[in-house]
Amino acid sequence: MRVAAIDIGTNSVHLVIGDVGPDGGITVVEKLRQQVELGRGGLGRQHITDDAMDRALVALSGFAHTMQLLGVEDCTAAATSAVREAENGAAFCDRVKEQTGIHVHVVSGVAEARLIWRGARPGLDPSRSPTLLVDIGGGSLELIVAEPDRMVCAYSLPLGHLRTTEQYVANDPPTSDEISAIRKRVRLLCKPVADDPRTRGTRSAVGTSGSIRTLARMATLMRGDPVTPHDHGLVLHRSELKKLLQQLQELKSARLSELPGMDNRRKGTLPAAAAVVYQVMKVFDLDQLSTSESALREGLLYEWIERHRPELALAATERDPCARSIVALMERYGADRAHAEHVRHLSLSLFDALRDVHGLGDADRKMLAWAALIHDIGHHIDARDHNRHGEYLIQNTPMAGFTAPEVSVLATLVRFHRGSRPKTSHPGYAALSRSDQRKVDVLAAILRTSDALDRSHNQPVSGVTVRLTDGEAVLVVEAAQEAYLERWAAERRKGLLSQVLGRPVRIEVVTHEQPPDLRASGANQVQ
Repeated sequence: MRVAAIDIGTNSVHLVIGDVGPDGGITVVEKLRQQVELGRGGLGRQHITDDAMDRALVALSGFAHTMQLLGVEDCTAAATSAVREAENGAAFCDRVKEQTGIHVHVVSGVAEARLIWRGARPGLDPSRSPTLLVDIGGGSLELIVAEPDRMVCAYSLPLGHLRTTEQYVANDPPTSDEISAIRKRVRLLCKPVADDPRTRGTRSAVGTSGSIRTLARMATLMRGDPVTPHDHGLVLHRSELKKLLQQLQELKSARLSELPGMDNRRKGTLPAAAAVVYQVMKVFDLDQLSTSESALREGLLYEWIERHRPELALAATERDPCARSIVALMERYGADRAHAEHVRHLSLSLFDALRDVHGLGDADRKMLAWAALIHDIGHHIDARDHNRHGEYLIQNTPMAGFTAPEVSVLATLVRFHRGSRPKTSHPGYAALSRSDQRKVDVLAAILRTSDALDRSHNQPVSGVTVRLTDGEAVLVVEAAQEAYLERWAAERRKGLLSQVLGRPVRIEVVTHEQPPDLRASGANQVQ
């Protein structure tokens, strides 16, 4: 399955797209980064400015377009310091959802640390554990003591490079007093962490953030060693960082690009980042640390894998992405599988029997099958109005294999499988094309009737056939017993079917003692 993870940080937004195999292995397809500085100008006021919000929305809209082009089947997104601290953080997440379709989960500092550990843990050396993970973002500094199989402890401190730059740096280049103020603040906040018995005895340190990788690349070039095309496994010595910090204090930001290995996007905040990292290394008495390219966004992917093991197993055997999407919805929202499959069987029987009247094709038949399988998922929210809740869940879940118009038809079908008939006062139905509205009319009529024929969820009706005459349509219902509840429900819901067929519908129940098992097996099969 193709999955995307988005890290919405205080300084940058990151996207990683990977193909996830049945065994949970990840093959990275694309990585993107946009520096939007979401926290710029608002960290001290706990507010995301309008300009910062607009920059982030432009970047995330681009990510959404990339995901669509590359066929991403599911996306997980997390926002960190800037959004969780902002009083308008929820409003930002709402705008992201409205404009891009991306659902953003705001994570706590501890949850952020856990995601960083999840991302970095595949590269941790068991022989050198426990390891101190150091991640300096725009808003916060995460310090994590970890072993490959567990996170021992984690601290999230307000020492991000964008935050400290805004709080302490007023000059270009920063003065010695400004750098000293940053280091004093780091020493004050980090000493209790270093005194925690759980953080003592670390045998190695790994830096997982972009600022640390930039500093390590600059140090590598400064000592004359070759650098690889990637930034994984670079070594940053504290003595080298001290020299770099001095250089960053001597040059104006416009001239920092003269330094080998400099990332020009970090010119404004790298001096503060270097001061923070240097003081962390001093407090923890670290002579060096190595770098990792894996962090929070990779952690999001690994967390997604743990939650979706059943879907990955299905993907190994089911090649149709539509089938995978439908089964994923059924499993995620606890659909009554026996009822759903039986309603599908009855729906397809009616569809086939009425082909000469409705004139719809195989693609519409398949859409009816999908809708039958997930028509009741709204029960996950509330049994009352579960048709409306089902419509919402479908509209707000990325569904691989389905186009946006197909999702709209599917959601509208689920909306009208019970309750009122399709009508143009309903926004979803009104937005459909005329041809799609007619399809919904016909398919919803069939689905409503089929659902009624298993009103008890006990499958007393084994099958249904149709006898057409000029004056009426007779639904011949085969049942093991009188099926009074199903007859009553079908009588109540047959109105739409009568409307689309242009003739009255009569229900005729035929009972027999041992009905043949006509139900299809396997939620991903369409007869």
